[in-house]
Amino acid sequence: MFPEREDSAMRKAMRSGIAAVTVLAVSALGYTTAHAGYLGNTVEARAFFPDLTAPTVTAGPINRVVGAGFEFLDGEFLPFFGPSFDFGDTTITIIHAATSHSTGTFNGYQFFDVFSTIDPIVGVSILSDNTGFFSGDPSRVFFDSDHVWINFESLSFGDIPGPQVVLEVRFGQAVPEPATLTLLGLGGLGLLGYGWRRRPTR
Repeated sequence: MFPEREDSAMRKAMRSGIAAVTVLAVSALGYTTAHAGYLGNTVEARAFFPDLTAPTVTAGPINRVVGAGFEFLDGEFLPFFGPSFDFGDTTITIIHAATSHSTGTFNGYQFFDVFSTIDPIVGVSILSDNTGFFSGDPSRVFFDSDHVWINFESLSFGDIPGPQVVLEVRFGQAVPEPATLTLLGLGGLGLLGYGWRRRPTR
């Protein structure tokens, strides 16, 4: 017998077994990632005033598949007016033509991953803002894992030439829950223990 050769084969089998346990556990839990961003996916848009919880004026929903050009145009959400929205894979560009917006808790737009085909949203930041309104008050843009809200309440764009705001949307990936990590750890330890018990003596 050659103990070194047998021990090497056992270690190789253990490594293969641990990898198999990991793949099986991850596959069983559906540990997959969706499309990274908006491109090619459907976004639903709605407008609300004077708040989100009990609006008296609404418009939409309008569903659009994100691709080339503007997805939502000024005039599509009457009686709301002003902004046009161009979605990229990880950006939202706002071109604004309205003069002013009425005062309320919320006067603006909600965008929604209507078919749950996009990765969870983990952050929204302002890439550029020649209006100063959103960079000066970032709370006007907020989000959860499936929505982005943009609040134009009380804003006036009358003296700003070609107002434009660009938002960056960051998407996350699926991560294993603590229970999953525990199962994987126990599976790996079990295989290691089996390997040590079967390790030949010299």
